[in-house]
Amino acid sequence: MSSSSPQQTGSSVSAFLSTLIINLIVFCVFVIIFVVAKRKYHRVYEPRSVVDTVPENLRTEKQPKGAFSWLTMLLKQPTPYTIEKVGVDGYFFLRYLQMFVVVGLISGVFLWPILFSVDATGGGSSNGFDIISYSHNTHKWRTFAHLFCSWVFFGCVMFVIYRELVFYTSFRHALQTSPLYSSLPYSRTLMVDNVPDDLLDTAAISKLFPAANKVYIPRETKKLQKMLKKRAKLAGKIEGGVSKVLCKAVKLRNKAEKKHKPIPEPADDIHAYFKDKKLPTYRDKPIIGKKKQLLTDGFEELGDYNQKVAKLQSEYPDGEHKKQGVVFIQFPNHMELQRAYQAVPFCDQLKRSRRFTGMAPEDVIWENVDVGFAVRNSKKTAASSLLTATIIYWSIPVAVVGCISNINYLTSKVHFLRFINNMPKKLMGIITGILPTVALAVLMSLLPPFIRKMGKVGGCLTVQQVERWTQQWYFAFQVVQVFIVTTLASAASSVVPKILNDPSSAMSMLAQYLPPASNFYICYMLLQGLSISSGALAQLVGLILSFVLGPLLDKTPRKKWNRFNNLSAPSWGTTYANYGLFTVILLCYGVISPIIIAFVVIAYAMIYVAFLYNLTYVNDHSYDARGRNYPLALFEVFVGLYLAEICLTGLFVMAKNWPAVILEAIFIGFTVCVHLYFRYLFEKVIDTVPMGAIREVDLGESGAYPVKDLGRKQIKIEGQNFFVDADSPNERKLSDDEKKSTNSAGSSPTAGNPFNESLNNDVETSAGAAAKKILSPTSFKGRVKDFFHPRRSLGFQYARSILPARWMEACSKEIADNVDYGTPEVVADEPQLWIPRDSYGLSTHFIENADGKFSLSDENAIVDQKAKAQYTGLPPDYEPKLAY
Repeated sequence: MSSSSPQQTGSSVSAFLSTLIINLIVFCVFVIIFVVAKRKYHRVYEPRSVVDTVPENLRTEKQPKGAFSWLTMLLKQPTPYTIEKVGVDGYFFLRYLQMFVVVGLISGVFLWPILFSVDATGGGSSNGFDIISYSHNTHKWRTFAHLFCSWVFFGCVMFVIYRELVFYTSFRHALQTSPLYSSLPYSRTLMVDNVPDDLLDTAAISKLFPAANKVYIPRETKKLQKMLKKRAKLAGKIEGGVSKVLCKAVKLRNKAEKKHKPIPEPADDIHAYFKDKKLPTYRDKPIIGKKKQLLTDGFEELGDYNQKVAKLQSEYPDGEHKKQGVVFIQFPNHMELQRAYQAVPFCDQLKRSRRFTGMAPEDVIWENVDVGFAVRNSKKTAASSLLTATIIYWSIPVAVVGCISNINYLTSKVHFLRFINNMPKKLMGIITGILPTVALAVLMSLLPPFIRKMGKVGGCLTVQQVERWTQQWYFAFQVVQVFIVTTLASAASSVVPKILNDPSSAMSMLAQYLPPASNFYICYMLLQGLSISSGALAQLVGLILSFVLGPLLDKTPRKKWNRFNNLSAPSWGTTYANYGLFTVILLCYGVISPIIIAFVVIAYAMIYVAFLYNLTYVNDHSYDARGRNYPLALFEVFVGLYLAEICLTGLFVMAKNWPAVILEAIFIGFTVCVHLYFRYLFEKVIDTVPMGAIREVDLGESGAYPVKDLGRKQIKIEGQNFFVDADSPNERKLSDDEKKSTNSAGSSPTAGNPFNESLNNDVETSAGAAAKKILSPTSFKGRVKDFFHPRRSLGFQYARSILPARWMEACSKEIADNVDYGTPEVVADEPQLWIPRDSYGLSTHFIENADGKFSLSDENAIVDQKAKAQYTGLPPDYEPKLAY
């Protein structure tokens, strides 16, 4: 193999040094901003401590003194505290980061001594980082070191995936059987789509699922939806317009008093301050609509909307409006919900139906509720095709970015680029190091909103489903664009001149130059680990929104109240996909260029610290997915494994080490088998709770939880035996004990059910009795033994032991009873408008004009001495968040 040129090495080293220096400077600046600003701006840096509307159980204590004392405090907190404060979804994302920090450290300790010595003495003439990469090795048979190291490395990763899937499944079962979660209405409600017309009836559903105590069948509300949107738009214009003229009027009066000019009279008449043509106007249709007076015509029109909406709402649910093909079935307890959930796949009439549970009414994508099976499939196909095409054509700008990282290699053949060779090394380092990584980050940030929109177009029914869709597609974008296209573009651009001179050497040269392409990812990891993580701590966006955009954009009490009280929340689909790419880079280059392990570990560790802080002190909890994005991310790790193994196989082919090629191909087959086996083991039990888990919790039956298969057999048997009437296989009959269970959320039928005999035969003794405390072994030998027995050490009992104490109590009656899965448009309330109160009676005059038409209030809001709207308390339509 030919060696790297001095120019190549110089470029890679200068790029690394330039990237390191610039990112270190950015890191230091951001950290200084964080340390200094967080002492003063508590709303930006610890809103979970100062915002009164944050639910009590999510509020955090004031941070201890010291720039980073919070980190020590949080790292010392017990797991239940972390789970409660950051949420289940946040906890599992932190666990994901933490897991690969540990994987990276252990793999580095194992791989570096072997591979560094093999590669460094490989006989090549490379310099810089390339000396300790695969490209420096010129000895054919030394590649066996890379082969066997990859086996150990990838095998360890697969075992870690297995451990984490065992833990997540056990945790999910323990979570959903906890007193709090099992009592939530979301845990007792089943949504089924693609329901045939003959089942869209309360009596038919009750016959199929007799334990159900509430059945909601949404109806078509397109006309009502359209009117509600118009009403909301007009209400927003009125609220903003009235607030604006109030502040202007007070400003004019203050100015007149200050300059001793005539004061507008009467003080409470807006026409004394403005001529009619100066008062706010609106159009009922954009551009072509007739211009109307907002403070007169708008008031009348909003009143008319309220009457029309109320009339339409009164026609539901007994009107002739079309029933939509979805039903929401609420059960008296979690056990009956699980029975029905497990039975749906075995119902002939619901063969095409999907089933969902754990979603709040606000989590439902209501515009997709009325989409049938055929239409949904066609829309999903169209959305997937469009995203696939986007992946293909997005590779063009990404390839350009990849070429920039090695642009100096093209100058020898592309003559108009030769001026680049005259640039100073420091500037060249910035161009090839900083510019590509920043450009790539910007390119990829444009995609998530588009992918999320395609998820809704494609027929996703819940926000949780949309986020999983986003995670899958954005991860695909990341792998294809940021890894495959960028790597190939970077590697290909570095050998273009030699390939042009000798086309037959194309494959061998790409194999040689693929490892040096890791230099781009070293720069990428520096950007993510130093600049991005510190930027997340510095909260620059929060500072800008609070002190620049906020004062410019927020002119009404409601907007200012929302700005202060509404906390941002993470989007887990985007977040997992972003950092899942790091894992792909770690796996693919861990053997080819092992030095990258250090930079990936640093990036993961720094991002872990940033997320630990923000999830505890800054971010709100988003939709509750109960950690469901985590197992999806674990299965996505196999993508990195496949790519890494294929890359190694290609390198062995180029080295003509055929035994290594065969052995690596066998290992690829082994990886496929492991992947399929994990899917077989876990996919059926992740979203479903076996009856043994409920029995063990509700009845205290020690050993009822099936440790051996995590409940897979129990789930299958329960579903098969749900419909017990031989004459009517899709008609469900309750046993006497089950009838009793419908009257008590905590009772569990244990007799008269054909499931029980199979259950008793299948149950295997769990790690300990439900009342016993789970003790971790203190000896090193015991910990090692537990590591290799995750069903025992990370099982159901352990998962229950780390749940927050607050979750050992059922939810409040307010939460349990005040959740309605009826069509939201049918129960939508009239908007309550909020304006500031002035001292001259103008706001009172507006309220009198609105009386009988719509609700207008000036409570808890004022126009201050500077003639600006301010809120002094809660909005008139405020409802406390039902947190659990």
